[in-house]
Formats: sequence, structure tokens, C-alpha cells
Amino acid sequence: MKRVLFINVFGEGHINPTIGLVKELMNRGKKVTYIAGEEFREKIEKAGATFIGHKTMEFPKTFGPPNGEAPFKMPENVEAPFKMLDTLKEMIEEIIEAALNSSEQYDYIIYDSMFFIGNELGRILKVPAICSVTTFAMNENTKILGEETKEMGSKIQEFSNSPLYKEFFAHLQGKYGIKLPDLSTIFNGSGMINIVYTSKYFQIHGERFDERYKFIGPSIADRNEDMDFSLENNNKKKLIYISLGTIFNNSINFYESCFKAFGNMDAKIIMSVGNNTDISAFKSIPSNFIVRNYVPQLKVLKQADVFITHGGMNSTSEGLYYDVPLVLIPQTIDQPAVANRVAQLGAGIVIDKDKVTPEILKQSVVKILTGDNFKMNSEKIGKSLREAGGYKKGVDEILNLCDIHEEVAAGNEK
Repeated sequence: MKRVLFINVFGEGHINPTIGLVKELMNRGKKVTYIAGEEFREKIEKAGATFIGHKTMEFPKTFGPPNGEAPFKMPENVEAPFKMLDTLKEMIEEIIEAALNSSEQYDYIIYDSMFFIGNELGRILKVPAICSVTTFAMNENTKILGEETKEMGSKIQEFSNSPLYKEFFAHLQGKYGIKLPDLSTIFNGSGMINIVYTSKYFQIHGERFDERYKFIGPSIADRNEDMDFSLENNNKKKLIYISLGTIFNNSINFYESCFKAFGNMDAKIIMSVGNNTDISAFKSIPSNFIVRNYVPQLKVLKQADVFITHGGMNSTSEGLYYDVPLVLIPQTIDQPAVANRVAQLGAGIVIDKDKVTPEILKQSVVKILTGDNFKMNSEKIGKSLREAGGYKKGVDEILNLCDIHEEVAAGNEK
């Protein structure tokens, strides 16, 4: 039985796309061990993998929206990578120790692109290393991210040149033989192959990537999630779904704007407000709204007519997979690039995060619902995402690489 090691270091948007791969690998007789933050134990064990928890990597509060109101902006006075170094060091060593000292002999590893020593760990284990890329693929020819990410990139570069970083990796090299990686390529796929959860059509400059990049589309798999409300719509009302994802989702002002925008609309509104929002704090929730801290997103998207989203790659891809046009309010990192790509292909409308009003929200939704082009273009993208093959195609590519690796290894032994 072949043994697979997954390594992941960040949030839901990095974990969820891999669940389909995990299940499919096991369906094909592979044994999967998954190293991730302890908060994902239940989700991963529910998928059937053996779970190993590591210290959770949390961004400083100054990274997020102060008081839950202001959208993300990299503060000028925060040296985020330096503040996170102690946690980063502990997390990386926990993962390395778990991988190298396991009683299992892994045949290959699959690591999230943000785990920037994944390829090095594969080299030390002498097994193929596959990179999981949960946003747009990037290389030296595709400078596609927004100003916030460029700012973060400069801080990452500063961090990589610091004595603290070099001292830490000198320690890792001496103890484990890990070579110092170039953090300037942290967003680039570094695996022997790179599994990218979008289609070549939706990928920005998809023609600029070689065969090491495997565009498989979203990894849509049944998450076995319960729902405590009904999606029955006997009156055939339009269904609007609203969610700002799992990180930038605690803006009371935004949710109040949605109440004002859609409270009198002849439509059914489902709104996910995140676990950090106290729903009882809302003064009055309109009767056509269903508001929950967490919503089984895939189940809702199957029936939604419009999706109002922060433009995270995972949520955007899931909406488009089900042909749903989007209203996008990008907050940070890759979200502006994702939102602009949707708008460029005619499948949605982008609203500046600093210019959200009830009037603009309603106008955007009405424009999408009354025009055919948005739906037609979302269907075109959705078709490309579904035809990319999903998690089954991803597993095909992974196993093909491993077969080639074994053949090469056998040839070298002769």
C-alpha cells in the first residue's frame, strides 16, 4: 500500500481544496497521513485520513480588521514576519519532526505552496514532492497580485535577509540538512508538479505555464455538512447568498448594509457571518434573511442566483463551478486579482471595499439578475472548471508522476 503525506499550514481555503484529493487517494487504495493545524482535526479525520496536528500559525491581530470594521490593510508599523518568527519556527520543526521521525515510510508528499520547504523535505525523504496551489498559479512571468501582496512581499524579502531567518535556517540545515529556500518565490509552485485548483481558461495568463502546472479545477467533494434550514423555494424567488469567507467576515457595518439593500427585495437571502459574529447583536434581521455563523456553502451555491463574496479563490471557484454570477468585494492578498479576473471575463461585478453602500449592493445584484451576459459568462467559466477534471484528475496526475519516479529509480538501480 502506497503511503501519502499531506502537509498544510494555513486556513480553510488551503485545506478544503485538498479534501477531495484525500478521499480519492484512499478510494484508490492509498494510505493518507495529513499534518495540519489542530483546528482541522475533525474535518480531516472525517475525510478518513490519519491526522497529525501542529501548532497553529496565527497572524497578529494587527493583520486583520481592527474592531471588526476596517478591511485588511498592512499596517505601516507592523513587522509581521518577525512577530510570527517564534511560532513559525515551532510549527516548521514540529512538521519536520513528524515527517522524518514517523514510523511510516512515505512514498510521496503533497504540500501546500505556503509550506515553502516542502520541496526540500521531499528531497530529504527521497520521494516526489507535489505542490498544492490554492490560488492562481504564479511564476516570474505573471506579476498578478495587488499592492497589499507586493507590500507583504517586500516584508518577506526583508525577513529572508535578516540574521534571525538565516540563523534559523542554519539550524535547520545543520540538524536536518534542509537548504535555505528563496522566499521571493514563496508564491510560485515549487513541486515536481503543481496541482492548481482552477482551469487554464480562468487562470491569469494560463498559456505561460509549462507542463509542471496541472490545472484541475476546483476540488469539489461532498463535505458531509449538516444544514439547519431549508432551501425549498416554492415561490421561485431569487436566492442571494452572502459570505465574506472565514477570515475577513466580522464587519457589522457590511451586514447591516446588506439588510438595508435586500430587506425589501422579493428574494430569499442566506448570509453567513462567521463564528466571531454575535448574531443576537443585530437589531433587526429582515424576514427574508436566513443568517447563520456557518453555512454549508456548496449546498447553497447549487441553488443560488447571485453570490456576494470577498473574492477568495476558493469561494469564487465554488460559485463559478455552479455557474453562479458574482458580486465581489475583495479585501486583500490575491482577492483583487481574483475579482478582476471574474470581471474581465464578464461573470461578475467588483465593488471597492471602501465604497460599499446599500444602494451600490442592490444596484449590482439587480444588474446581474436582469442581464443575461453575467449568467452566460459564469456558465462558460463553470464549464471550464468542471471539464478540468477536479480531484480525480489531480490524483491521476499525482499517481502518474509517482509511476514515472519509480521507473526512473528502478532504471538507476540497474
